[in-house]
Amino acid sequence: MEWRFEHSARSAARKDEVWPYYVDVPNWRVWSVEGVEWSRLDGPFAVGTKGKSKPPGRLPAGSFRVDAVVPEELYRSETKLPGARLLFEHVIEPAGDGVTITHRAILRGGLARMWLALLRGSIEAGLPAGVERLARIAGSRTAAAPGPTD
Repeated sequence: MEWRFEHSARSAARKDEVWPYYVDVPNWRVWSVEGVEWSRLDGPFAVGTKGKSKPPGRLPAGSFRVDAVVPEELYRSETKLPGARLLFEHVIEPAGDGVTITHRAILRGGLARMWLALLRGSIEAGLPAGVERLARIAGSRTAAAPGPTD
């Protein structure tokens, strides 16, 4: 089984104005309030680096691995679940004088249906709100871009 859910938003931002928000993993909660309580990356923002993120509410923190990075265009993370995999893709595409930002969740595997029952509500609530907020924040020329955090 495979389940997909995605949301896109237009932004007045340039690709190089959106990308820093992805790389600044400890501050994902700033733009993904409904999706991330806290997050960390245990190394550089590069393929193979592992991290951990905690969704708000009762769901436990989960480990992830960055499995694709194309600077200023795309990154994807993967969380291995018993019997399934959860992928999150984040895509930035040029659109007129700005960009379209798309976030996509993909759940696949033999036990995906079971995991979907647990995760669907959180993903469907948090993902669109996060994309919309990121589009607004990155598109606001007065907003300060995130910087390195400790």
